[in-house]
Amino acid sequence: MKAQLRQIYRRGRSDLIKRFRSYDSDALAIAIDELGIAAGDTVMVHSALNPDNGFIGKHKDIINVLKSLVTEEGLLVMPSMPYADSSRAFLQRGKPMNVRRSPSHMGLISEVFRRNKDVYRSLNPIHPLLAWGNDAQEFLQGHENCQYSFGSNSPFEKLLKRNAKVLCFDVGFEFITFTHFVEDQLKDKFQFSLYDNEPIIGTSIDYDGNELRTDCYVLSDISRHLRREERLIAQMEKKNQLQYSRIGNTKLLMVNCNDIINTATDMMSRGDYFFANPE
Repeated sequence: MKAQLRQIYRRGRSDLIKRFRSYDSDALAIAIDELGIAAGDTVMVHSALNPDNGFIGKHKDIINVLKSLVTEEGLLVMPSMPYADSSRAFLQRGKPMNVRRSPSHMGLISEVFRRNKDVYRSLNPIHPLLAWGNDAQEFLQGHENCQYSFGSNSPFEKLLKRNAKVLCFDVGFEFITFTHFVEDQLKDKFQFSLYDNEPIIGTSIDYDGNELRTDCYVLSDISRHLRREERLIAQMEKKNQLQYSRIGNTKLLMVNCNDIINTATDMMSRGDYFFANPE
């Protein structure tokens, strides 16, 4: 009986969303445009697409909307981590990240984007990024040499230099991977180790089938345990730096990378950490 009631509820909810909260590509383009994303921008997108979000279309249609907004003069970026658990577990399995074949486990929009023509992927074994648009290959270049995949000289640092924006499509601030670059830049001020003390060898296979090896430092368990991202979110909301919107049954969030690192740095200068104190 309970299973039947749940099924009836889900069916009814789905029908209501389709009838009253549905939207198409044109409406989505207007909503994202109103958040301030425009031609020539560099935009990092984190996304999910649940069946009840109200969008009338396919994953490729969302990608086409994003491309049309930033244009080829801009740069569209997405994460494409080749695992669903953790970077440490992935490295310990010893499986290579094949730039051509390893699927993205960062949602179907990311995976469909990976398969798009003229989309390139960085060669970092554990945190490869996808990019389309102006200077996409140059943007991703050298990521395979970064022992700290979020650190200096990585594409994450280039996001900052390009005054990039982050767009979250039906996911929250906690999914933004740029925050790990912020942590990396401030790690010397922490009272704990942001990374494991010893690296793990990661393997990637490039576009020509060559095997590359990188010593990868992964985020420590203690840093994950102590992270209090809600403190950073609260400060940014006070400064009106997080722009929220909603279309249909989809939640949108847009934030500037410079605002994230500037607010985090300012917080730490005042002794207001976005990590809990280690015991």
